Amino acid sequence: MAGNSTIAGFTDSGVRTVTDAPNVADDVMAVAKKMHWVTSTIFGCIFVIIGLIGNIFSILIWSRKSMRSSTGIYLIAQALADMGLLIFFFITDSLPMMAPSVKASYAFGVFFSYIGYPIFFLFVVWSIWMTVGVTVDRYIQVCWFTKAKEMCSDKRAGIGIGIIALLCFLINTPHFKTFYPIPESDRNPEDDAFSHTEFGASEGSQRYEFWVHCMFLVLVPWLTIFILNMLIICRVVRANRGMSTRKSIKGQEKAKRAENQMTRLLLTVTFVFLILIALQCITQCFFMMQPETADLRIVNEAFSVAKLGIVINSSINFFLYCLSARKFRKELFRVIGIRKGEREESFSSSTASTTLSTAKFKMSYKA
Repeated sequence: MAGNSTIAGFTDSGVRTVTDAPNVADDVMAVAKKMHWVTSTIFGCIFVIIGLIGNIFSILIWSRKSMRSSTGIYLIAQALADMGLLIFFFITDSLPMMAPSVKASYAFGVFFSYIGYPIFFLFVVWSIWMTVGVTVDRYIQVCWFTKAKEMCSDKRAGIGIGIIALLCFLINTPHFKTFYPIPESDRNPEDDAFSHTEFGASEGSQRYEFWVHCMFLVLVPWLTIFILNMLIICRVVRANRGMSTRKSIKGQEKAKRAENQMTRLLLTVTFVFLILIALQCITQCFFMMQPETADLRIVNEAFSVAKLGIVINSSINFFLYCLSARKFRKELFRVIGIRKGEREESFSSSTASTTLSTAKFKMSYKA
């Protein structure tokens, strides 16, 4: 089309686009595609491998008898959700980028439409809301310690995980109706074997994606976790102040150092999570608003790049556990057959360690 006309269509992944006539935007689009390829095939695969290994170790360690508790059960479920997220990210994002021809396979089209795409987002929602479950569990044990034994039993943790999984499945149901497979007889051999359904291309689907992603998936969980973490910190600070009169000067200094370390760790990992998720949230919201001046092909590619933040978030938990929890490290050494001769110190107090377990929304367990 001549002049400054606009072209409406779909990207390779079936996302609706609006583009201006070829100009500088095409160069930007090429860069965006290259970044998508790099983040999916190189960095994505690296973090998937690291994350799978780390989450397997996490499950082995949290399953040990000495580590079992309601928090440990939540963290096992968290690791399972993260593993599912990483596996489906590789299948639905990394693999098509490494071998683009796979998207033309009808079998892949069926898998992507009815399993890959919806289940990936199911694991994303489940992973983030499991961190809310972990935080609530630790909040009860720190701030409602008189009721913790009754409310934080293994049985109730299992029920809580089941409820979270069910709610996440229900809220994710529209994703099962977003794409449909296209038989080879209804398309060119090199075309993608899947496309948006009538619902997937509708304004209703766009509104669903906006409210679920930017509100239910990011804003509500983050605010919930942040507020509960602040309440836990305040509770630990008050507890330490109440014990200060019964401690020696050395003991007070040790408690103060532990308190400061705990606060720094909690705030650091909280904002690390926010940064990792923020880019995806911004690009998703930008796409939903569909400004006339934006090339939505570029926004779509930027959103694909931003998904790497979720992958990183699901890959680094094991390392955060190791950094924050002495007991976790001790059990890790036992699992891999390394004996640590030096005496393990407790980390300030049991309440101080429980706060750390909510840092990164799932950081440690009674270090």
